[in-house]
Amino acid sequence: MKLLFLSMGAASLLALASCSKNSSADQNTNGQAKVQMMLTDAPATYDAIFLDVKSVSINNSTNDAGWVNYPLDPKFSAPINILDYRNGTVIAMGDPLILPPGKIEQIRLILGDNNKVVIGGVEHALTVPSGSTSGYKINFHKELAPDGVYKIWLDFDAARSVHAAGKSGKYMLNPVVKAFSEETNGQFRGYVKPLEAKPWLYALKGVDTVGSAIPATDGFFHFVGLPDGAYALRIDADSTSGYRDTTINNINVVFGKVTDIGTVTLTK
Repeated sequence: MKLLFLSMGAASLLALASCSKNSSADQNTNGQAKVQMMLTDAPATYDAIFLDVKSVSINNSTNDAGWVNYPLDPKFSAPINILDYRNGTVIAMGDPLILPPGKIEQIRLILGDNNKVVIGGVEHALTVPSGSTSGYKINFHKELAPDGVYKIWLDFDAARSVHAAGKSGKYMLNPVVKAFSEETNGQFRGYVKPLEAKPWLYALKGVDTVGSAIPATDGFFHFVGLPDGAYALRIDADSTSGYRDTTINNINVVFGKVTDIGTVTLTK
């Protein structure tokens, strides 16, 4: 039986990655900090999802102006297909931004109106709910150290962000973007077979679902941005496939390592 998640958890919108200091490439910051943003995606069954990213900004508490705009790479001047960046593949959203040391309190993502999903070769407009023009905000507290170099990962969960609006034939976009940092960038990966089971995968920590994905065409899956701890992998087979759902428990995730769970083969 498939699970469907439609809500956007504010605490899971954006993330900052850890600070690395004193590398030769990142010296001469004159006591300032550097922050760079990256974008990745949790896979979904759609042909493509084009996101119209208009801006990303950071609220640095030491800046009287409040919001500081992050300069996006020119490639974001047109909608990008987020599904090109799956299973650990990332795209840099721009060059590092220099900020004064101090706290980051919030980050804001603003999408335009030209968002689309392609299903079965047919393109559909994605409607962003009213009230989203001010952007999606997250209260995220991070201390920027002098001369620190940081990264931000936006992990867009495509499967949980797009859904059909009843029988209208329209599709809604409610962005679900997971927050993680290198301090919490535990990972596990593996393969699931056979693909004729049309499996959906969910990473669980206790009773909480912390990520979802579908496998690639070779069955590969890769969950990232996980805090240390024990996880379970829930695999839901399509109810029409005849294959059984299964759960793999006690997956140990440790910071700085990728836990490989091998191949999970579903049975009928």
